[in-house]
Amino acid sequence: MKGKRPMSSLSVKVKLVADSNIGDGIGLPVALQERLELPDRGEVEVRVGGRKQTATLTIVSGKRVVVGSELARKLYLPLPRSLCIRYDPGAMVLHIGPVVAVFAVKRRGAGPKGRRLFGVRTADLRQLMRHGKSLGMLTYVVSPEGVDPEADYLKGYVPASKRWASGQFPIPDVVYDRIQARSWERRPSTRSAKNYLRSLPNTRYFNEGFFDKWALHQKMIEHEVLRRYVPPTEQMAGPQSLRAFLAEHPSTFIKPTEGSQGKGIVRIRRIGDRYEWRQGRRRHSTTRFESMYKNIKRIQRQNRYIMQPDLNLARFRAAPFDVRILMQRDGDGNWRQTKIYARLAAPGRLTSNLSGGGTGMILNSMLKARFGRARRRVRGRINRAITEIVHALDEVLEGPLGEVGLDLGIDRRGGVWLIEVNSKPFRKVADAGPKKGVRLSFRRPMAYARHLAQF
Repeated sequence: MKGKRPMSSLSVKVKLVADSNIGDGIGLPVALQERLELPDRGEVEVRVGGRKQTATLTIVSGKRVVVGSELARKLYLPLPRSLCIRYDPGAMVLHIGPVVAVFAVKRRGAGPKGRRLFGVRTADLRQLMRHGKSLGMLTYVVSPEGVDPEADYLKGYVPASKRWASGQFPIPDVVYDRIQARSWERRPSTRSAKNYLRSLPNTRYFNEGFFDKWALHQKMIEHEVLRRYVPPTEQMAGPQSLRAFLAEHPSTFIKPTEGSQGKGIVRIRRIGDRYEWRQGRRRHSTTRFESMYKNIKRIQRQNRYIMQPDLNLARFRAAPFDVRILMQRDGDGNWRQTKIYARLAAPGRLTSNLSGGGTGMILNSMLKARFGRARRRVRGRINRAITEIVHALDEVLEGPLGEVGLDLGIDRRGGVWLIEVNSKPFRKVADAGPKKGVRLSFRRPMAYARHLAQF
């Protein structure tokens, strides 16, 4: 991990405008100059993200910061706009920003300024840009082709009415990784761009990459707190490993280590001398283990799988349910619960994922219907688990973690299990849940980015 930079001084949100008459200069209102404890004249180094230029400092009337047009051009600073400004007296540097780049991949075949430039995540990215602007940040979306290690800027995109506009932007203070899919993350162009962005000496990079279930499990079982919530888990390494796991756990789930949204999950049951397996609504059975395993291998293909016991999750209306929590860091760097709700599996489905037909429901109503008077005790266990898990994840994962999706299972006795940890939790702009939660789900990551940039 990169070391933290020294704490910054006071940060103030101001309106900046360009002025062609002062060239490489910068003019500050006297009230702002006094508040930031800047000298009232002379030269000062101005930094915007990874760009820096020496400028002549002057005092101006009014309330706006005036930036010479030539200085703004050299700093790749698009004006006018409202941004934050702070002064580091030790280094004698005037910081303008923060500059935050959201890293995402363009949709194949999309026009350079198309409305759906980033596929189904386009609306999400627009929301992040909107909240970044309202927080006083210079934000843009950068895709792999916009990263050139030989250039002193990045090519990015910003919303322009219903479309997108491209431009040259400063190297960012912070990169927020929102790569939309594992397959896109594995592309050579994405990996190359990501490695470059992570190597930048003064850039903080957060929410890096997707989790591998097995690699994450190995880290979690080494942590005393996480170990209490994680179900027994083993890699599926050939027929003997599956046979042995079924001998100990007659009802077992196998899951792809890089899967998401419930895709590829299979439940296998050993019932007397028969083996039954289900994927989605399809059910098969045989008395021969070899025949069953041959079918499982066909489902597995070349993917790596893990094995976990059936936790016998609590049910409602004869269907299992779990709990989805969106945890995010706020503008002070503290973990906050943005959303929490129960997910009820669709009839005949193994998993409760909303993309697979599951239904989102109010958690307290679900707990009341299922556990009655014990609901408060179960809810207390859930709340305690959430707090303990996110703080423990900070200790086992490298790099800043700004948000995480947790899937918790509640067994029929009210015990809490950690089913899955998602580093790229999905959110929708048009959500049936409370509007405040939807708004915060987009605002908090951007506020956390500003916190990382120390503005």
